[in-house]
Amino acid sequence: MENILVLGAKGMLGGQFVKILKNPVGWDRDDCDVTKYDELAAKIRNLNPLPSVIINCAAFNDVDGAEIKPDAAFKLNKEAVGNLAKIASKLDITLVHFSTNYVFDGGQEEYAENDEPRPISVYGASKAEGEKEVEKHAKKFYIIRTSVLFGPKGESELSKKSFIDLMLALKDAEYDIKAVSDETNSITYAPDLATAVERMIEDRYPYGIYHITNQGSASWYNLAQEIFSIKKIPVNVVPVSSDEFPRKAQRPKKALLLNTKFPPLRPWQEALKEYLSTVS
Repeated sequence: MENILVLGAKGMLGGQFVKILKNPVGWDRDDCDVTKYDELAAKIRNLNPLPSVIINCAAFNDVDGAEIKPDAAFKLNKEAVGNLAKIASKLDITLVHFSTNYVFDGGQEEYAENDEPRPISVYGASKAEGEKEVEKHAKKFYIIRTSVLFGPKGESELSKKSFIDLMLALKDAEYDIKAVSDETNSITYAPDLATAVERMIEDRYPYGIYHITNQGSASWYNLAQEIFSIKKIPVNVVPVSSDEFPRKAQRPKKALLLNTKFPPLRPWQEALKEYLSTVS
């Protein structure tokens, strides 16, 4: 097995890699500042053994927050990624980097790996620029686009709750729960994604861009309905237009990630059922 360094190790996805990989090195924001090139390069060079793979799960992933703090979004999602790509290239390390369906505008609804990004938000633009940095500077890389990640919350206090956890927090509400029905996404279970990437590395898949999500798609309304149905919680979920939830960032109405290069993962409903069996 490879020697692997996981960045963003206390986030939702990074935590899954730390859990399933054999003796990885896991760093989070307290261990190193990925935006400082010299500091990051020196710290990686000092690892013994030197990692053969870096898995980058560090990101600015607050979609609406990016509209307020664009500099912070680009610093982490573009500049830091460029730093990593340059370091990985110099040290002959494979870089695994994660991106998002929000690099697309939703105009064609379904997107293959080679489709041209056209972001419509600051967050999407920062992630699209990060992809370019990887392609420009890294020799050996996997860019993995994914969408609507859910799973056990990461250890970091900055680790975001998933939509699933937010919905479960409303289960005792004495009112109808409104959920957006006119935005549709692919859905991804973090443990499934981590396992797929581990397989990709071990089996030495060709370098390049991959789309990895669980099979199927859902609106936020569909997803909320499925959550409460599986948990047998009598909640009335009401479908509403995205216009009822004004948000700072524009989102694509439908930007599904077509997986044409990697064996398909199980349907999202199966993954959701597994996750919900672990939470109260």
